[in-house]
Amino acid sequence: MPANSESSQSPGNWGIYRGTGRPGPDPGPWPEPPGWRGFGGGPVLPPPPSEDPYASVTLGDTAGPLPASPAEVARVNAALYLRRPLLVTGPPGTGKSTLAHRISRELGLGRVLRWPVTSVSTLREGLYVHQGRLGPVGTAFLPHRLPRVLLIDQLDLAEIALPEDLCTVLAAGGFTVPDGAERVATDDDPAAAVPLRGGEVRCHAFPVVVITGTGTRDLPFALVRRCVRLRMERPGPETLRAIAASRFPPDAPGSPAPDVVTAFLARAADTDGPVVERLLDALHLSTTGVLQSLADSGTWQSAVDTLWAWTSPEEP
Repeated sequence: MPANSESSQSPGNWGIYRGTGRPGPDPGPWPEPPGWRGFGGGPVLPPPPSEDPYASVTLGDTAGPLPASPAEVARVNAALYLRRPLLVTGPPGTGKSTLAHRISRELGLGRVLRWPVTSVSTLREGLYVHQGRLGPVGTAFLPHRLPRVLLIDQLDLAEIALPEDLCTVLAAGGFTVPDGAERVATDDDPAAAVPLRGGEVRCHAFPVVVITGTGTRDLPFALVRRCVRLRMERPGPETLRAIAASRFPPDAPGSPAPDVVTAFLARAADTDGPVVERLLDALHLSTTGVLQSLADSGTWQSAVDTLWAWTSPEEP
C-alpha cells in the first residue's frame, strides 16, 4: 500500500488515482501486485521521457481539475492494484482515449505509448516493428520501475486473431524478440538502444494498459476476462464546463462569453453526438467572432444551433 495510504483505505477514498487529470503529489510506493501478477523483469531501466506533447492536445491546461465519475476512479484504481488491463467502452467523444493521458499525467508516468489499431494491424507490429526496434506494445513491457501507460486504441477494429494473440503477452508480462537480439531501439527513442536479457522483454511493473473499443463487435472472452471493464458515459454539464475552463480560461484575453457555454449545454441536452468536440468547436469559433455570424437571430443559442446542424451528418 502507498506510504500515505491511511486515508486511501477508507471507503470512497481509496487508491492512488483521483481522477483529476492534474499532476498530483507523489503517491508514495505503489501497492504491491498480487502474487500472480509480479513479473520480475530487469535490470530496471531509467525513467521514460516525461514530456508528452499529445497530452496537452487532449487534456488542455492543467490549471483546473477535470471531474471524473466515482465509477471511473474506482475501476481505474482496481486495474492499477490488480495489474490488469482496463477495457474502456462507450459512445464516441466520451473520453475513452483521453483517459490514458489523464492517468499518466496525474500519476507522473511519462509519455503515453499509443497504438492505433486498424483492420490490418498485427501483434507483431505492436511488439517489434522492424529488426532491432520495439513497437509501442513492446516498449511498454520494458522493465521500468514504475509502469508505462499503453493506449491500444480501437482494438475491436482488428481481425479476431490480434486480440487473442495479445492475451499471451498480457498473461506473460512480456515476450521474446523474434531474432533473439540483445539490444533494441524503442518506440520512445529509435536512436538509442536498451539491453535485453537473453533476447527477452519482461516488465518489472506491469504497464497501465488502456484498451478502447468502438462497439462495432465484441472482443473475445479470453481477453475480456483478463480486463477491468469501464463504460464511459456522455459527459454532463459539470464536466463540460470544466473542459471549457481548461481549454479557454475565463480570465484569459478573448475568452468565450459565458453565454456560449450555457447555450451549448442547452442544445447538447437534447442531441446525440460527440459533445466535447462540438463544445470546443463552438468555443473556438466564438473567440474568433465566426460563431456569432452563423446566427440567424443574433443570439448565442441560434448560433450554437446552427453550428450543431452544420457539423452533423445530413439527413438522408
